[in-house]
Amino acid sequence: MSLYTLTPKPGSERYTIQVGWNPHRTYFPTVVDFTWDPVTEPRHEPDTIHLGRIETILDPAEVLLAVEPYAEIPADLPARLRADQTEHPVRR
Repeated sequence: MSLYTLTPKPGSERYTIQVGWNPHRTYFPTVVDFTWDPVTEPRHEPDTIHLGRIETILDPAEVLLAVEPYAEIPADLPARLRADQTEHPVRR
């Protein structure tokens, strides 16, 4: 399994953004705001992205597209994710 934490873009500092490869079956992206308090900010619910939990994602471009509005994407990250998949193929 791989996990990369990305740098938020300006305006998205409240989010923790991660992408990675789970050799059980899929790439996954996650965008979460761990600081949000529904009691003090009930009308400002943050965006949340969790993909790859039910559906299988085998193209790293799909997860990078999901987090691109929130995070800086290092130029070498697509290649690193593909290498992770190659080094740890889907378990059957």
